[in-house]
Amino acid sequence: MYKILICFFCAMSLFAEAHSGKARFHAIIDTDGGADDLRAICMLLGNREVEVLAITSSEGALTPAAGAGKVTDLLNLFYHEGIPVGEGRSLNITPPMWRGQSEKINWGGETNSPSADKRLPAKDLIIQTVIGEEEKVTIICLGTLTNLNDALTTQPQLKEHIEQVIWYNSSVNPLKGSNYDADPKSADAILKSGLPVSIVLENEKLSIPIDAYYLGTLGSIEGIYAKKIVESHSSVALQTNVSSGHMKAWDDLTVVYLFAPELFSSSAVSANVTAHQLKDAEALVQAKKTIEDILTGKPDSESRVFYGFPEFPGFYAVDVASVAPDIIKKYGHSEWRAGVLTNELHGHLGIYAIVGVKMGIRAREYFNIGVDDIVAVSYAGSHPPVSCLNDGLQVSTGATLGHGLITVAAEQDIRPEAVFTFKDKTIRLKLKPEYAQKIGKEVMEGIRVHGDLTEAYWLYIRKLAIKYWQEFDRHEIFDRIQ
Repeated sequence: MYKILICFFCAMSLFAEAHSGKARFHAIIDTDGGADDLRAICMLLGNREVEVLAITSSEGALTPAAGAGKVTDLLNLFYHEGIPVGEGRSLNITPPMWRGQSEKINWGGETNSPSADKRLPAKDLIIQTVIGEEEKVTIICLGTLTNLNDALTTQPQLKEHIEQVIWYNSSVNPLKGSNYDADPKSADAILKSGLPVSIVLENEKLSIPIDAYYLGTLGSIEGIYAKKIVESHSSVALQTNVSSGHMKAWDDLTVVYLFAPELFSSSAVSANVTAHQLKDAEALVQAKKTIEDILTGKPDSESRVFYGFPEFPGFYAVDVASVAPDIIKKYGHSEWRAGVLTNELHGHLGIYAIVGVKMGIRAREYFNIGVDDIVAVSYAGSHPPVSCLNDGLQVSTGATLGHGLITVAAEQDIRPEAVFTFKDKTIRLKLKPEYAQKIGKEVMEGIRVHGDLTEAYWLYIRKLAIKYWQEFDRHEIFDRIQ
């Protein structure tokens, strides 16, 4: 045990570095719905260095309507329903030969999105998002430049709020390729707009094949985003392209460039436009590693003292250690970390403290954000046991009293419910009545058997808290009210 502790703290000292925990990139993604776009979007969603503000669909591998539906399905699969999706306008072009294949790729659980009628037009969503964002925005274009050009045509002042445009296209001299050819007028307008545009190109001599070996490497990465790439590319729809070696990293190279531009050689196309491609064999090796690192993420993305967070069962009390692997497997590292810290802060393993943890993690998941980014209003009051929810909310979201990001509503109707606001978006989560009733019934049984606040009672509550931690799925126990 002593050696394990020494190794753990040595690892912390080697890799720890100060950081705010805030995203480095604030991005809008525009996609035409290709398989390479699916890979790119999974990479961007799965890394805390990027805050995905919105995703818009454009004409290409899919129609804008179909693409928006696929994106919505993907976001629903990951429980990131709070990321808005905008639908681009149809170009009425001849479909590319790979559209039929693209239509068969399963992005999420459902193929028909119930929120289609609520989508903003892509240009309006871009305008609304860019204008409303405090930081300058990076636009990552994985298809045509139609939506961005439509937005700039409507609101030319958007240029002042855009950090850069990263666009994948297969050729610069001459300008050609599916992403350009589908709407050359919009592409020419953006390239002449004065916006800083980085065009990412595939270097055919230094390509990254999306083959069985590549998928096997991604399959060893823990996490839902890498697993989604592997699952989708192992399907019948893409089986032939993967096995034949035809499929390469194309639009997904934009994400590699975003994180590691030093791997690319650059050449000027015009005063504001540059072209970039992998520069040598060493860069190719590093690009593959960069993709793995992006999907793996930083182990300290939520921590300020730890490098990562200890999960070895031997660090924990016997009753907690026995369920730790199952809880981590079911609900992930973020919920585990928040649950451990909350109960240490709380002074005992508390039932509503655990519910608060699950509620806060669910809210963060909805917006796909890290800690310390959210404002919370709790309706749990200030009297235990329901008020114990507040400790779980603070730790899981980073919305603490010290930061002034959480308040407890002064209402007589005390209930396990909270409202979460991120920027201009709000979600309300409430523990479903059947779960609240279950908790109440089992707690009352403990009082009947063991007496109120006796040592035996607290041991009983501890067992209940551990049971609920293990059994309550945050995706099932809350009513979501928007």
